[in-house]
Formats: sequence, structure tokens, C-alpha cells
Amino acid sequence: MDSWPSPTPAPLVGRDSELGHLEAALDALGDGGPAYVTLEGEPGIGKTRLLGELRARAETRGHVVLAGAAAEFEREMPFSVWVDALDAYVVSQDFARHESWDAGLAAELGQVLPSLRSANGGAGAVADERYQAHRAVSRLLGLVAEDQPLVLVLDDLHWSDAASIELIGALTRRGPHAPVLMALGFRPGPVALRLTAALTGARVRRLELEPLSEAEATLLLEDLDAEAAAAIYRHGGGNPFYLEQLGRTGNGGALATRPEPGSAAAETGVPAAVAGAIAGELESLSDEPRALLNAAAVAGEPFEIDLAAAIADMQAAEALTALDDLLDTDLIRPTDVPRRFVFRHPLVRRAVYESLRGGWRLAAHARAAEALAARGADAAEQAHHASNRRVRATRPRSSCCSTPVGARLRALPKRPRAGSRRRCACFPAEIRIARYRSAYRSPPRCARPATSSAAAPPCWKRWTSSLPNRSSGGWS
Repeated sequence: MDSWPSPTPAPLVGRDSELGHLEAALDALGDGGPAYVTLEGEPGIGKTRLLGELRARAETRGHVVLAGAAAEFEREMPFSVWVDALDAYVVSQDFARHESWDAGLAAELGQVLPSLRSANGGAGAVADERYQAHRAVSRLLGLVAEDQPLVLVLDDLHWSDAASIELIGALTRRGPHAPVLMALGFRPGPVALRLTAALTGARVRRLELEPLSEAEATLLLEDLDAEAAAAIYRHGGGNPFYLEQLGRTGNGGALATRPEPGSAAAETGVPAAVAGAIAGELESLSDEPRALLNAAAVAGEPFEIDLAAAIADMQAAEALTALDDLLDTDLIRPTDVPRRFVFRHPLVRRAVYESLRGGWRLAAHARAAEALAARGADAAEQAHHASNRRVRATRPRSSCCSTPVGARLRALPKRPRAGSRRRCACFPAEIRIARYRSAYRSPPRCARPATSSAAAPPCWKRWTSSLPNRSSGGWS
């Protein structure tokens, strides 16, 4: 669902324009013809809330209101959202007395509505002749709207099956000649593209819900002081559901002292309701997109697809295919910089990150640090990942150090060779010693190896001075 169940719904703020369009759509039913309105937006943006307001206003006008919602676990059931909206209502009505009702119509509707299918023993047209079912549903909607206008609300269509989406498209092309308003709610993605292509014409109103402004968020959080409301807006953005849940935690004052969302220091708990809603989205992902999303959460924000692929230990082609799936579900979004992406919302990244198991998270940070070191990233870029895997970040200071650490180690001789100068001024001493300690006794434990002999303690200098072929600043 688009919104989390709440005993006391939050006030509807910042949607005056959308409410005006919904009122205009209801007014258009007075012309006697069909009308269509779509509400598109990210989870929690307020689609279900607005559709509920539309239903309430339609009922106040005396219209017939029917509603259905698609569910993720019913995606393989043909016409599932239509069954949810119409089946129980048709059973409750005595359409057999209507002059337009006949056995043929009932048989064709039996392809869509289980109640009529059982009554007719499964009769009806063959499955691949769906146009008959489309025509039958159009006739049914006309019958329902014969005495009063009908408002049909279909929500969460991003979970809907292909047959339901096909039927919606058919009704927009050959809809009932009756006052029927179809209101559709869905998230961005492949289904949205199909619906947008099907819904054309002057009778279609498309509403894309945008995040609330800071002023509107302050109205939503009217029970909090200005500083706490501003902090919640900074961390929750303009998503009404996230704002409401963060406001309910009562820690707006604590949020005011936290760093900007997306920084390493801002990895704090996500409200249970928000985490639960996001977890529901993630359940639909297959293994590869979920692995890439987990890796992206570790990489930080914004993240580069190449780094996320390295963290996920995926080949480039696999990562790009998984990336397409994540873009389709609107969990991540592109930026203006090529090959760089962001999560739909900082709370989404935080929820994904906090869902990771501890061992996998440590290993992922280690892979991130190694990948960054291999590409020559500076210590600041490596610091967050290095601290999370409890290792020291290396700091290359010349172009030669862009070579991966493993390759640089392999390039060293098996034993020190007299007269040769196999050294690099930016090569960390602890890495140099790793290859050479098999040839000479281990260094003293008085201190960790230093990258410069000038900064080393006396015991380190005494030990290095005893080694052969030593020159100033490093190994020969």
C-alpha cells in the first residue's frame, strides 16, 4: 500500500492543486461520459491518501464508489485488481432483472469475475479472446452507472497483473458510454509507462505527486517546534509518510544535532513503520538486483555503478542488468553525472544498510576499500570503508600507486637484491615489509611500520639500519 495504516490520518497539506483536479474530474461526470485520472508517485508520497479523499467526496455527491487494490502476491492472477473491485458488488446486485443483462454477458464476465464463472460452470469464451471480456466489463460498468455516476478507484497498479493492465487500456480506447470515472494509482516503473501510453485524450488527467516543500512539511508537523520540524524535513525530505513517521518518534530535537543525511555519521535508526514499508518493496527484488542494492548502500551516496559492482562481486554485464531492474522499481535514480546514481530517498538507503547482516557488511566495506585503493582513491575516500572493516586506509601520492596493492606486492623481488633500487617513495612501509620480512627477522614491536624513516621511533631506525642495501627513505 502507498500509505501505512494510521488510526488518525495526517492532515492533507500541500495538495490543493491535486484536489482541484479531482473535483474537476468529478464535475466532468455531469457530461454523461467517462473520465480518467491517474496519480503517480513514489511510495509514501500520498497517492492512497488522495484516492481516499476522492472516494469520500464522490460518496458525498451520491455516486456509486467501488475500489480495488492490486497486491504483490496476486501478480499471477488474471484480472486480480478487477476482481477486488467488482466481484463482491456484482454478487450483491440483482442484475438478472435488468433488460441489458443476458446469459452471454454473464458468460463473458465469467472470464473475469469468479462469482459468475462458478455460476455458469466455467462457460464463456476461450482465454485468448480477451476482447470479449473487455467488452463485457465495459457493459457492466455502464449498467452500474445507469442510475448514478460510478467512481472506480484502482490502487497499487504497479503490482497488477498483465491482464488487468490490458483491460484498463482497452476501456480507455472503447470505454462505456456512461458517467464512469476511473482513478488509478501507481508508482513509477514499467507499468506506469504502459498506462501512460494507453491513457491519452482530453478526458485523461495525469497527476504526478511531488514532495512537499519545507513550509508544507512544517504544516504537516504542526505539533513540533520549528527547529525539530526543520530537522525532520532535512532527514525525511518532502515525503509525507516519512515525515509523519519521523515526527511520531518524538526525536526531532535529536535529529537537529545529527549530520546531513547520506554522511557516514548519519547512519541512525529508521522508524519501524518506514523500515517495514521499504522492506515490503525489497521483497519483490530478485537476487542480483538485491545484491547490487545492498552494495550500493555500502558504497554511499551518490554511488558509482562500477564501485557497487565491485562491492557486490558482480561482473559488469550482470551489474548493468540489475541496475535496470532497480531503476524500473524507482529504488534508485540517475544523476546528472554519467554512471552515478542515488537512492530514491536517504531513508531508503539507511533502511537497506541497516538490514544487512554484520558479517556481510564488514566484508563489503573491505571490498569497497580495496576497490578504491586499486583505482588510486585518496585516504579521505577510503576512510569510511576502512574504519568499518577496522583497517588502515592507504594513501597513494603518485601515479605509480594507482596499481592494485596485490600487483605491487608481486612486483617486488622474492629477496632484497644488492645494488638495485626497487622502491617507491609512496609505497607504504607496512606493504614493503610484508614481502621482505620472510628474508629478514621481523621488525620490533615497539611501533607499527612508518611510511618515512624520519618519522619513525628510534627502535625502528635501529632495526632498519641493520638491514643491507638500505638507502635514504626506503628500500633499494
